[in-house]
Amino acid sequence: MASRKTKRKNLIQILSLTVAVVLVVIVSVMFQQWWNDRPEPLPEDISITASAPAGEVEVFPFSICEPGVECAENEVPTLNVGADEELHLSIPESIHDHDWYLLTIYDDPAANDEFYHTSYDATEATVPGSVDPLEEGGERPRLVVVEVSSVMIGQDENGEESPYTVTWSLSTMDNAEGE
Repeated sequence: MASRKTKRKNLIQILSLTVAVVLVVIVSVMFQQWWNDRPEPLPEDISITASAPAGEVEVFPFSICEPGVECAENEVPTLNVGADEELHLSIPESIHDHDWYLLTIYDDPAANDEFYHTSYDATEATVPGSVDPLEEGGERPRLVVVEVSSVMIGQDENGEESPYTVTWSLSTMDNAEGE
């Protein structure tokens, strides 16, 4: 038969273990609630990093539109990308954690292309500065503009959450090259 001292020691250990488990559960639930309720960044604060041999640029949204509302457009940054170079885009998690599109626009419309990515499908993209000509012996179409689009949740003028179509746009040729 166990002594009174042993029973007391076992009871203290069981109570200590029970308190520890309850504390871990409470902290876990509180952390999960905080994690789920933390605010997402607003679409206008999210940028894509574009890099090429000419340098690196942070691209903020070109347009942010609620469905059915006319869209205001912002400045389009430029990063020169040569015909034999590549443009690298780093897509932040707040974009790539859901569906997004990459549109590549070349100086020959027949070479334009659109790529659809599902959530966590890709965290970056590489776009060639030129592609093979569609006609044999023709000039290689040069990359002119790259756009990334996604539907995100933002806040309307009343502070309510609302869906927005957000587009990041980057020109890859300066005006002198494009003319």
